[in-house]
Formats: sequence, C-alpha cells, structure tokens
Amino acid sequence: MTRSVVIALATVLLGATSALALGSHEPIAILGNGEFTEANGVLSGSGTEDDPYIIAGWEIDVPSGEAYGIKIENTSAHVIVRGVVVSGANAQRGAAIRVGFASNVTLDACAVSSSFNALEIASSTRVTARSLTLYAIGLGLHVTGEAEAEYDHDIDESNQVNDRPIRYVFGGDGGTIDGERLGHLTVAASRNVTITSNDVSNGDGIHLAFVQGSTVEGNLAYRNRWDGIQLYKSHGNTLRDNEMGNNRRAAMTLLLSDDNAIVDNRFLANDYGLILTASDANRVEGNLAAANPTGIEISGGSSENIVAKNIFYHENTAFGVVLELASGNVLRGNAFAQCETGILLSAQADYNTVEGNTIVGGAYALQLVGSHNVIAGNLISLMVDGILFQATLGEPVIRENTFRDNVLSHASHRHVTTNEDSAGNRFFGNAFLQSAIRNARVYDLGRNAWAVDGRGNFWADYEGTDEDDDGIGDDAVTVVPAGTEDTAPVMGLSSMGDALGVLGGCGLIEVELLLGDGTRIERAVLVADEAHERFTGYRGFPEEMLGHVPGILFVYEQEVGGGPSGSAFTMETVTLDLDIAFFDGRGHYVGGATMEAGSETRYTVEGAFRYALELPVGSLERLGIDDTTQLVLSGGS
Repeated sequence: MTRSVVIALATVLLGATSALALGSHEPIAILGNGEFTEANGVLSGSGTEDDPYIIAGWEIDVPSGEAYGIKIENTSAHVIVRGVVVSGANAQRGAAIRVGFASNVTLDACAVSSSFNALEIASSTRVTARSLTLYAIGLGLHVTGEAEAEYDHDIDESNQVNDRPIRYVFGGDGGTIDGERLGHLTVAASRNVTITSNDVSNGDGIHLAFVQGSTVEGNLAYRNRWDGIQLYKSHGNTLRDNEMGNNRRAAMTLLLSDDNAIVDNRFLANDYGLILTASDANRVEGNLAAANPTGIEISGGSSENIVAKNIFYHENTAFGVVLELASGNVLRGNAFAQCETGILLSAQADYNTVEGNTIVGGAYALQLVGSHNVIAGNLISLMVDGILFQATLGEPVIRENTFRDNVLSHASHRHVTTNEDSAGNRFFGNAFLQSAIRNARVYDLGRNAWAVDGRGNFWADYEGTDEDDDGIGDDAVTVVPAGTEDTAPVMGLSSMGDALGVLGGCGLIEVELLLGDGTRIERAVLVADEAHERFTGYRGFPEEMLGHVPGILFVYEQEVGGGPSGSAFTMETVTLDLDIAFFDGRGHYVGGATMEAGSETRYTVEGAFRYALELPVGSLERLGIDDTTQLVLSGGS
C-alpha cells in the first residue's frame, strides 16, 4: 500500500468512533517534538493547532519486557492519537499509554485491553481524552502532577474504565457529584465540592487533588485497583460515612494533605485501612477498620494528627496502627481487638502520645522502637506480651519513653519486655495484674526506672508490708533479670480509676430501676453511647478492677433490632461472667440473660431494644430485675 493510500484511509478512519486497524505497529516512543516521525506511526500533520500530527489506526501488542505501548514525553506540539488499540502492557510500572511532561495531546477513540495499567498522564497540561475504552487490572486512568495546572485536562464521560464511566472535574468550585455509578472519579483544583452517595468501584476509586473545603460523604469504593479514596495536596476537607472494601492497597490515602476530618468511615479488608504520608493535623475519629493487615499507617514526617475513638479488629489485622517517622501524633480512646499487634511505634516514631486505648486479644499490644513517647491510661489484656521493645541490633536506643497509669492483665507471657538497646524509660503508676510468668511479669536489663518521684507500680503478687499506711510498700520489688528495683510499689488499685482504656473516657450516669413492686433502685454506671465504647464494653476487663466499673449502660441512637441477624452482644475477649438486661426506647424491660466469659454466643432479644445494662453476674436476681422493670435515666428515659 502506498503512503498516499494509507493517508486517505486514515482520513476516513478519523471520523469513526471505533478503530479499524491500519496494521500492527511496534511500541511507539516519542521523547521530544523532533520524534513525530513516520517511523513512530505519524500519518500526517505539522504539529500546529490547525494541523496536528496524526497517529491513527494502529494495533500495538506490547512485547514482554516493554513498559509502554505508546509513550509521548517532553513535547509541546499538537498531536491526535486516534483509533489506536493497545494490548499486552503488563508491566506494573508501565502503562499502555503514557503522556508525560507534555501538552496539547488529544487521545480519541482509543482502546486498551489485556494490560496492567491503561493510561498514565504525568506532569502534563491540556491533555484531551474522548471515547476511550480502557480495561486494566491495575489503574485505568492515573493522573499525577506537582501543581494544579498539571491536572487541567479535558476528560469527559465518554471515556470508560472497566465498563464504567470516568468522571473528571477540574475547577468545579461549589459543584455536587451525587448518586453516580463510576469506575473513576477525579476532582482537582476545586473548592467547596460535595461528593455524596456515589459508587466508584472496580476501577480507580475517588481522587482529590488540590481540593479544599469539600465534603466526601456516604460513598462506596470497592475492589478498586489501588486506593478507594485518595487525597493529594488537599486540605480542610471532611470525609464521612464512606465505605471502602477490598481495594488493592488502601481504603483511603492522604499524601501531603492537612487539616482533614476523617470521620465514621468503614475500612474493610483492604491491605491498609488508612495511610497518612507527610500529612499533618488531620482528625481521624470514629472509623471502623476490620480485616485490614494494617489498620492505619502514619509516616513520612506526619505530625499532629489525632487518631481517636476508632475500632480496629479481626484476626487478619497484623497491625492496628503503625507510626514510622512520625512525631507529635495522638492515639486516644481507640479499641483494638484480635490484632496481632495493636500499636507499633517504629523507627523515628518519637514524641507521640498513646493514651486511653483498650487493646485486647492478640500477640503484642504495643511494640516500640521510638523514643520520648508517652503511653498512659491504656487497658492491655489477653495479649502474649503487653509491651515489647523490639530488638534494634545496637542501632537506635529506645529511650525516655514514659509508661504511666496503664492496666496490664491476662498476659500469656509477660506484661513488659525491654531490650538491650533501651535506656531512661520510666514506668510508674501501672498495674501489673495476672500473667503466666507470675514472679517475672516484666523483664528489664537495668537501664530503665520503675519508680518516679516516689511512685512505683502495683504488682499483683506483691507480698510486702506498708507499716506507715501511706499506700507505698516498704519493700522494693526486684525486676529481673538485672535486679533493678521498683522502690515505691503501690499497695492498692484505688488510684487506677481513670486508667481503664476506652472505659476511662465514658461518662458516669445515674440510672433508676423501677421494679414492679414499686421499689426504686438507683445506680451510677458508665454510659457507652458511642460506637467504640459499645464495642469495648468489658472486653479484657480484669476482675480486680470491677469495683471501678460497677455497670455499663449501652445506649443506641435509636431502637435496634435483635434476633438472629440483628444487634447482639458477644463475650469474646471478656474475662468475667456478666448479667445483661435489655430495654426498649421507652425504658421497658424486653429481656435479659447471664453471659458466660469467653462465650461465642450472641446475646440479644427477639424484639427491638435501645438500652442494654451490663452488671456483674448475679445482679439481675439480686436486684429483682424482671419483665416488670422500668429503666429511668436522669432527665428522662
């Protein structure tokens, strides 16, 4: 076929919406304006706006080992790539089509199949995409850039990834994206946008770049090829009540993004629940992270983030929260259950605060490499080792961390194990209760302090005396193997009232039980009216501390259904038998039970309930609580 015939045929094809291939072509690599040549598949044009270069109608089967099918980089000439079919781009660090550091590129009616990544647009401007059909097992459309202008592209909804539309918004201030079913959603360089009730799944997820003051609420992001939701250089946004599951990397990632609120989301069975990298002052609160190998990772110099009132659970969770190269962050009031490691303070995780968390039912509650951290008021129970200083092989010294007012119980090995590379760490006001190694509940090589300012720790197996009745034992406790001493062991648990993990943050409420015979019983109980509190309850709670928590009233926002598939209570990771009484929204008794420690039984009622009162075992019978009982709260029921 002569060149003139090829050009004529191409002219016919340019108006078509689907490609009839001119023939096969090897991968095309154009790395500058001077490389728009016939050898690189160019059929016509001079590269001006009125006479763009035309690359059209080729079939490109990318050979093994090649990263790209079409690569256009470092160009400013106008070019149209039309009706090209690319397949077999299987390199994970490549793409079927890449436009990098270029401008004035138009992609029209092209198709990508049997490829890992389909289209990559990197640090480019004024790229136009129309009627692209993209199939990828990786990312369908991946746009990156260091500045807002590098997201300024014309990509409309005629494009599809994995049979779902692509929605790309640039400069959409004040807009709303509501109720759409998409394979890709990007919002860039926008302010005050509302993104709500969309399903962005089986593709690329939701991307925000250079977005401020916007709301992302009530969206679904499942089975995306990288992150469910990603923020890049985006600040002051609220991400609430989104559900993200089975995404290849993370449910949600923040990169260089500050002052965002991440509230009441559900991270389900992703590789990571949430990643914060080089991102500061974000509030992460009330989220559920289940079955993610890592619940939250904070790294890359991130600081001043607050991670509070979240739930981390499931045996597939290797790490609940990981901090690495991160300082000044706060982990407060979180509930961890069945995580192999609750919290890892890794290399250069310094000056962080870990307080008021409940960590139960795993291997290690806290693994530590960082320094100058404060670990206070946590309840650690049913672990192999409560606090473990990681071996650092003589490199960093784990130093000057403060451990105070923590309750550690039911360890199957030790409560605390330090290492050779630790010094100047301080342990005081902690309660070391039941553990398998009775006379060696902690292990220290002698370079750390076990009493500060005349206050040591409570030791369940302490046999010393307190002749002057000052609450401090007269005889020191020897800490093995180095023989260092707690010189001021605490005699009782009365000072540990607020060191109850999540329960330490529950409010106290006065309830009244009106019995059928007219008897009124008043009782002060903790109120668990937030999700992380209801999840925690008496999990891991030691019997020795029961006097501090004589009951818990679970309060729901509205009545919830019981029955086989409704709301129920579990005794997994609970170490003591309990009684429970259920009440409806008007305070009427609708059922009760005695619950066995460690039982897998689901305790509930057939009807609906709004309140559930947990009390020490035997309380229902002793108090006379039955189906004639009315629950009255202070201020009304």
